[in-house]
Amino acid sequence: MGINVWLVTLRIADLPLPDVLKDFVIRERGGIQELYPPQEEAVRKGLFDGRNMVMCTSTATGKTLMAELVMVNAVLTRGGVKAILAVPLRALAYEKARDLRIYERLGVRIAVTTGEYDKEDAWLMNYDIVVTTYEKLDSLLRHKAEWLKQVGVLVIDEIHYIDDDKRGPTIESIIAKVKALGLNTQLLALSATVGNAEEIANYLNAELVVSDWRPVKLREGVYYDGVIYYADGSRALIKDLGNPVLSLVMNTIINGGQALVFTNSRSNTVKLAQQISHYICNYGTKLIEPSALTKISSSIIETSQSKLLGEELARIVKCGVAFHHAGLDMDTRSIVENSFRDRLIKVVVATTTLAAGVNLPARRVIIHEYRRYEPGIGMEELPVMEYKQMAGRAGRPGLDPYGEAVLIARSEDEIDYLIRNYVNARVEDVKSKFLTDKNLATHVLSAIASGYASSIDDVMRFVSSTRVHSEWFPQE
Repeated sequence: MGINVWLVTLRIADLPLPDVLKDFVIRERGGIQELYPPQEEAVRKGLFDGRNMVMCTSTATGKTLMAELVMVNAVLTRGGVKAILAVPLRALAYEKARDLRIYERLGVRIAVTTGEYDKEDAWLMNYDIVVTTYEKLDSLLRHKAEWLKQVGVLVIDEIHYIDDDKRGPTIESIIAKVKALGLNTQLLALSATVGNAEEIANYLNAELVVSDWRPVKLREGVYYDGVIYYADGSRALIKDLGNPVLSLVMNTIINGGQALVFTNSRSNTVKLAQQISHYICNYGTKLIEPSALTKISSSIIETSQSKLLGEELARIVKCGVAFHHAGLDMDTRSIVENSFRDRLIKVVVATTTLAAGVNLPARRVIIHEYRRYEPGIGMEELPVMEYKQMAGRAGRPGLDPYGEAVLIARSEDEIDYLIRNYVNARVEDVKSKFLTDKNLATHVLSAIASGYASSIDDVMRFVSSTRVHSEWFPQE
């Protein structure tokens, strides 16, 4: 009787990769030996056999590592083949490029490009892996850069952005152009939050790996008046300091954890960080490392391009707290992120943009506000998708026995509302935004102007390659 290979845990050493790459990963990526279950499923479904794949799995389950291995393997084993990694945000592109540069030790050349949409960037032909934003990749495809013919792997990170009014149609345009060019490209799409993952996989003609398995257990709940109410009906008492965020933060760091606080505006990140830092510094220095934090503070002063923001952040950092938002320049944000990963900064207060892929896990994630202001509309509730993105940051593998995501209620009635509509809610389906007047006109005219469509039939073929077509004609 043969062994059922589905019951045998795959190890890095078992993967169909060059020995030099497997040895490098084991040596340089934290001693990884065995695959997580979602990674193993991806391998068994043909990830390294060139199959298109959608990986919709929880945060910290190793999606990024598998994407790295697919790209680097293609570069090392298929002479002249290149790979592209596309992400939604410029800051995320630079972070991903920085992480990928470890593979330069294997001779893999890494480039990042995010701006100047009127250029084809011919210099990129000298690189093996190109990290870019959706908008820049769409621009490169419009210019039909010659080196695109060598792209064998395309990774689209945060594929749930198809649902975004602005970026979603750009992703669909990218996929339509790749199909129109006839590129022999393996497509790998990644996300932690897609309600209709099977539909997205069908649209991309891809295998699907969907899993809620996590390396660290996640507990979700709602805080009100000194109590955390968990979804399973249990409760935890927290010392009430008169400020919900402060109460949850201090409970976290006193017990040896780090806290990540999400709020709805830049001004709130600064205000909350000030309140927390003031309390910690008055509490005493036993929770922080003053000498190390003073050095970090000095680095922020030297690096920050904004004198006022830099000085305020530097002052707060001395107490082991930082704020993080798009108003900070990239180098300053990197200092904050690296210091948090090194466990020197204990608390980061951030806008929700930090939830979009930046690898910054914490023991407890605190959602200060579940509403935000939308210009022309007013206050709107966050989608469940965004809440789950934030909650997914809870729990540091290898450091935390569990992770916690806690929403803050403003009244007793709101406790059940938040548990029902966020903690226990299903993530929304991803829907195309391609057919809105502005998006349809922009991307169809772009296709015509860049030579992807020269007739009505060509236009129809182009549109048929978007998500719109698979939503309207799912059986075709």
